[in-house]
Amino acid sequence: MNRHKRIAPLALLSVVVGFGALLGAWKYSAVKEAAAASASQPEPMETVTAVAAVAREQRPTTTAVGTVLALRSVSLRNELPGTVQRVNLTPGEIVEAGTVLVALDVSVEEAELAANKAQAQLADTVYRRLSRLRESGAVSQDELDRAKAELDVAQAGIRRARAVIARKTIRAPFRARVGIADLHPGQYLDQGTLLTTLQGVGNGVHVDFTVAQQVAAQLREGSRWKSSQAPPHSRPAPPSSPWMPA
Repeated sequence: MNRHKRIAPLALLSVVVGFGALLGAWKYSAVKEAAAASASQPEPMETVTAVAAVAREQRPTTTAVGTVLALRSVSLRNELPGTVQRVNLTPGEIVEAGTVLVALDVSVEEAELAANKAQAQLADTVYRRLSRLRESGAVSQDELDRAKAELDVAQAGIRRARAVIARKTIRAPFRARVGIADLHPGQYLDQGTLLTTLQGVGNGVHVDFTVAQQVAAQLREGSRWKSSQAPPHSRPAPPSSPWMPA
């Protein structure tokens, strides 16, 4: 009984050793075959690219998110109330200085202007006639002064009517781009109604952006700047700073 117990472990050990020997022989054969196959393969090729060195200026850059602002911008409002007669506001369009943007109805003012012109013409005729009569002593100085005052009043009425017509004709104060507008002929506008906004178009803009303190310490007036969306009609200044905002 004891003899059988000793033989069983020995038999198991023999099986394990035999299996390990077989596995080692197979592994050795596989490695040998792989080495022979690799020895028959050609040596791999390496690609080499040659580039001539060129001297270039290098300067540190930084990235900042900012807002481009026009040098001049206004909110366009009407000074006097009235009915819209003509509209020339196309959002995004560039208008020149003096272009009529909104014209209010001035038919009443034009009638007053015509009446004042007629009154001024009559007052001028009377004043000239009395001036000649005054030289001969046919009329008093008071009558001549009264005629002169009536002429001045008529001429002031002409200037007033023209001023009202001009204030009801809204023009572009400078070359600018028109903003959003929603006006239609026949629409009544109260005094001070917002008509649109005008953003000046010129050779310069304001750029509002923030950078780190160490970058700001090295920025100088006239530094060149580069934007991914440069505004139209902008011109970069010559470089004078080691930092170039991107």
